[in-house]
Amino acid sequence: MDEEMNLSTAPTDPTPAADDLRRRPRFHPRETLFAWLLLLFGYFFWRVFPMSQKPVAAALLFVSIYAFTFLVMLRGRCRFEPASWLVLISAALALLAALLWDNRFHAFLCFAYLIAAYAYLVTAVTGCCLEGSWSELLGADLLRAWIIFPFSSFGKLFPALVPPRGKGVGRALLKVLLGLLLAVIPTVVAFALLSFDSRFLALTEKLFRFETEDAGWNLLRFHLGIPVAMYIFGLYVSTLAGRQDGASAAERVRAKVEKRRILPLLSAAAAVIPLLLVYVLFFISQWEYYVSAFTGILPARLGYAEYARDGFFQLCAVAALNFLVLLGLSRYVRRGFERFRRALCVVVALFTLILIATAVSKLWLYVTRFGLSPDRLHAAWFMLLLTILFVLVLIRQFVPRFKALPVALAVTVSLFLIFALSGSNRMIARYNVDRYLSGYAKHVDVSLLSSLGDDAVADMLRLDAYWNSENDAPDSHQHEWLQCALRSRAAEDRDPWRQTLSSRRASRLLEESGYLADKG
Repeated sequence: MDEEMNLSTAPTDPTPAADDLRRRPRFHPRETLFAWLLLLFGYFFWRVFPMSQKPVAAALLFVSIYAFTFLVMLRGRCRFEPASWLVLISAALALLAALLWDNRFHAFLCFAYLIAAYAYLVTAVTGCCLEGSWSELLGADLLRAWIIFPFSSFGKLFPALVPPRGKGVGRALLKVLLGLLLAVIPTVVAFALLSFDSRFLALTEKLFRFETEDAGWNLLRFHLGIPVAMYIFGLYVSTLAGRQDGASAAERVRAKVEKRRILPLLSAAAAVIPLLLVYVLFFISQWEYYVSAFTGILPARLGYAEYARDGFFQLCAVAALNFLVLLGLSRYVRRGFERFRRALCVVVALFTLILIATAVSKLWLYVTRFGLSPDRLHAAWFMLLLTILFVLVLIRQFVPRFKALPVALAVTVSLFLIFALSGSNRMIARYNVDRYLSGYAKHVDVSLLSSLGDDAVADMLRLDAYWNSENDAPDSHQHEWLQCALRSRAAEDRDPWRQTLSSRRASRLLEESGYLADKG
């Protein structure tokens, strides 16, 4: 290994060569800078946590680590294939979605996706994918990117902080600084134990005047940030030292996959056929009851709410169970009699699609009667995703070379991004208010509207204006509750780091409506 860490060699082992990782590498000064910056990144990672509460600060943090990694550290050493570009574009769209809408749950998922996409991109652009970015071994690539690579070089951060070469005052200062960082925890513990003495405590307060609570939180954030820095730097070191012969590595992984096929086909059939018989009996016994979901005619002695809720979550759970059954049939059943195995998969998938259709019909009946809510919209999204995944399973049975796993992941990410970018809370508020204003619904749930955050402010103001125009508002209690919610929203502290585009629009609308004037 040269003076600079050799990043161009390509060992044949699928993971970083053990000898290379055990040997103390000589890091380039740029990599030493990267290691120190990662410590700072780890601190700010926890400083903005939970990131969904401070989307602007979190966005700046992620843009910084993405830009520095790919434009500075990996410049000239990486190659972006079309799939990698798509992942990078999807990461940018996830970041945009987190900044557009005031939906904390979706923002959390967007930032979680940014973390996962970063690890995969570093692995993909450095040539460490087993068979390229779009293969059936994508699951193994993700496992290596998220777990194997980072933790196989987890401790390489500390040698990079103090490079072995270089002498003089600079190197000595780095060693002293590292020692001071390591001394923080025992020093804080000792200080806490000795603080029982009032004279000692009074002396320290005179010498060090600072907010002990803030200092304690900052120290905790810094030390929690060290594993974050170790994870990212370990990923960087492992991928650059672990370029491999993709063909031989892929063959080894495929051999391991084949070893997992331990279940005889006859045993699998004996396990699946009783399950299918249960579904047949279920459809026969409940035929009139569940067909009502498609006709819109309720069974006797049942209300809309009872009928729509009854069995919905059980149907969703059965669909998820069937997905696991199909996964077992495709991954753990021995080769041979492929047509029979595929026939079992097709029957299970078709039965599941019927169950999903019934669940969706019941959900639609409930929505048309009682309106939208976040839980109902999320359930509809999940049903749509399950439907597409089972259709992909069916395609795979008739087209064996169809790359089901990459397509399934791409579909899942695409549906999530569409959902996050569309502003689901705004859609819910608009749909419910429109139903009420059009006369289709007699009531509107103000409590639900107020729980949707800034995304619902425009429609809440629309409802407020409608009730103000009525001489005798039919829902006076609800109107007072609505105005109270709007005043509470206007009185909130508008921290710029917590702002989204939806929040800024809500502030402008509240100001135009006069609610900000009542803030005091």
